[in-house]
Amino acid sequence: MVGKIIKDNWLSFIVTLILCLLCVGTAYRYTSMIVEVLLLLVLGIAWFLMPKTSNSLQKNEKLFIAALIFFFCSAFLSYIIGSGWELKSIRNPSMPSFIDLDLPSKYLLGALVFFLFVKLDFKICKKAIFYAIALGGIINGCIAIYERYILDIGRINGWSGIAEMADASAILGIFSFILLVFSTSIREKVFYFFASFMACFASILTGTRGAMFGILMTCVFIVILIAIFKRNLFKQVLFIALISILSFGISLKFDGKETQQRLELIDSDLENYAKGNVHTSIGMRFEMWKEAIIMFKMAPFFGLSSAEIEKKMPEILERSGSQLQKTQPQNDARGNKHNQILNQAAKKGLIGVIAILLIWWASIKIFITQIKDRNEVYMVTLCGLSMIFYFIFPNSLTGEPWESNVSFPLMTLFICAFWKMIKIEQQNAN
Repeated sequence: MVGKIIKDNWLSFIVTLILCLLCVGTAYRYTSMIVEVLLLLVLGIAWFLMPKTSNSLQKNEKLFIAALIFFFCSAFLSYIIGSGWELKSIRNPSMPSFIDLDLPSKYLLGALVFFLFVKLDFKICKKAIFYAIALGGIINGCIAIYERYILDIGRINGWSGIAEMADASAILGIFSFILLVFSTSIREKVFYFFASFMACFASILTGTRGAMFGILMTCVFIVILIAIFKRNLFKQVLFIALISILSFGISLKFDGKETQQRLELIDSDLENYAKGNVHTSIGMRFEMWKEAIIMFKMAPFFGLSSAEIEKKMPEILERSGSQLQKTQPQNDARGNKHNQILNQAAKKGLIGVIAILLIWWASIKIFITQIKDRNEVYMVTLCGLSMIFYFIFPNSLTGEPWESNVSFPLMTLFICAFWKMIKIEQQNAN
């Protein structure tokens, strides 16, 4: 298949190769952005050298692109109305800071890459991508084991960051789990099971509770979707899920006290917060949520820019009753609120909340329309839906993965790759 792709279309080979690099390199913080820029350059050159597809954009494709652009517009409005340029750059105080537009600009980049994926005529070698996903999960697991048991790092982070390593490993594990369910070869099943275990184990070793709960919830989500739409696979997926959950539990036990203590801290954090000690992981989130609600009330339509937050920090703390210490207002103004909806409400107002909800809806809708298709399409569709589900529940309730310069480009690229695979399958069927 790879040889045929090289012969038929040089662009197909290069794109497949770059996407494989994405899958195996998620432990490095800048891989997703490097890959997105590389793809933009390659596809941009191909735009002028190769014929475009004659098909016009489908309704759901237009919706997804429009949602990405609207997200940037909501951030730009907040920046302009809130005099965002008044916040000075930390590195160069003589210049304004553009931090409020940094991540939203990645949404414009994502919209352009997705458009090029749809309009240019090339193919992706599915088998190569699937093997790269599994290999990436195994690599992350090996890195995690090395950091924990050789370097004795409490919460492993790869070269990416704790939360980013947790999320990347989790989705590689989830993808490998889905590939395990649909694979027919015993060797492939063993390969994907090992990959899923290693990736999820890496996520566990980060000690990120949202990722742990996200893996379990997404596993249940997958079982439910298969039970509804692919009943012939239900017994198989249920058996695999039970084995996976058992392995999940064993890995928690094997990890020793580190991860167990992280889970046990939930109760102690809540007890400490009730006693007035807010400086715990959960307690600090509660205080930040209080601040976010007050910020939304202060600017309900377009939110507060970082410049406004810095200026109004004393008022925000007083009105919210937050007990968090804000010793560096300029840095604190740039911080997030560890809840995707509340963060949008605080910094971009009602317009920002609508923008993120539109992104979620457009991302789901682009895949949900393919949910009843045959197995080859359904498997890829399930990968896309499961990734989106994972990054919403529960991760958007305890963090802001859709405002991560690491996780969001990763999401965008997988959406582009999966959607291209689906379109290729549909073209072949016709």
